[in-house]
Amino acid sequence: MRDAFDLDLSVVHLNHGSFGAVPRAVAVAQRRVRERAEANPMRFHRVELPGLKEQARGVAAEFLGVGADDVALVRNVTQAAATVLAALADDGRLTAGDAMVLADHTYESVRNLARRTCRRTGAAYESVECAADADPDAIVAAYRRGLERAHSRGLRPSVVLVDHIVSPTGAVMPVSRICALAREFGALSFVDAAHAPGQVAARPAESGADLWASTWHKWGFAPRGTSALWASPAVRERLLPLASGAPGDTAFPLTFDRTGTDDYTGWCCLADAVAFWHDAGGPDIAHRSRTLLDTGAAVVRDALGADDQPIPPDPAPCMRLVPLPAGTAATAADAARLYERLSERGFEVQVVAHAGRGYVRLSASLYNAPDDYERLAKAMPDALP
Repeated sequence: MRDAFDLDLSVVHLNHGSFGAVPRAVAVAQRRVRERAEANPMRFHRVELPGLKEQARGVAAEFLGVGADDVALVRNVTQAAATVLAALADDGRLTAGDAMVLADHTYESVRNLARRTCRRTGAAYESVECAADADPDAIVAAYRRGLERAHSRGLRPSVVLVDHIVSPTGAVMPVSRICALAREFGALSFVDAAHAPGQVAARPAESGADLWASTWHKWGFAPRGTSALWASPAVRERLLPLASGAPGDTAFPLTFDRTGTDDYTGWCCLADAVAFWHDAGGPDIAHRSRTLLDTGAAVVRDALGADDQPIPPDPAPCMRLVPLPAGTAATAADAARLYERLSERGFEVQVVAHAGRGYVRLSASLYNAPDDYERLAKAMPDALP
């Protein structure tokens, strides 16, 4: 499968989870769409592109098990989160008497958006701590404490943010339980499912979420900039893109189709990416990755003399944490320096500083093999400070 990608084969690529890798077949399809656009820009953007966007929404909807009018295409999950938070603020659900509840491991850009929105609206920012080795019951209990803490201060829990799969740790969150907990306190729930499509079942309508966003560039093999925003019928009409040229009476999701001149060729190739995923094994890709990481992570753990307990207890199929020796990469700056040392040695792997502890986060994709982890295991001791 390495031949299906344009990756530099002199480098060991073990961080598919951050930016993905576009297969050659999908890149060729995107290039053809771009050539079509440049051959007649006027007609492509004015006449052809609206229909191509509609087709892409249909592909996204089928993959997610929802109706074609239930999902909007967006550039990325960060943009979707900004859209959601702006809509909630405009709707009066984020004021000085409200609280936004989220975990300390929430994706950094979404966390920054949440803080900025709270500063602008006066809403309280309520962060709950979730250890890397926390099990689902402990995670739900942490969210409950955060909601109760906000309530005890006379605040209305207004929105709960939860990652389906946690970016720093690769943990699969008990999303449906947390969404149910949010409803219990009268709050809306927003699920950041950036890592879900192609890795785990991505079913927004079945998750219990009010709002849900995902992307295909990680585990779905689509070009970057190909993402989706789903909203329950009760809240979707409140959603407006941050910028839109659509007439005022345009309904969701069509308002998201006219956000200005941009390169939408990634959307136009979503069908090609989904076809590649199916042809390469579909759900079996995640099963192979889990098996590969069970062995690969153990090899790296042994080389570091790390605890042999799985981290997190419920890991995503294609991601796994390996703890570094105590005191190593415990801060973001130290993690960045260790990443550079590994990159200089030909290894692309995510180094994570979380809750005062350093980890390497391993990925497994179609192009990975057991020797990738064995090579990393041999290189790690020399790369450590």
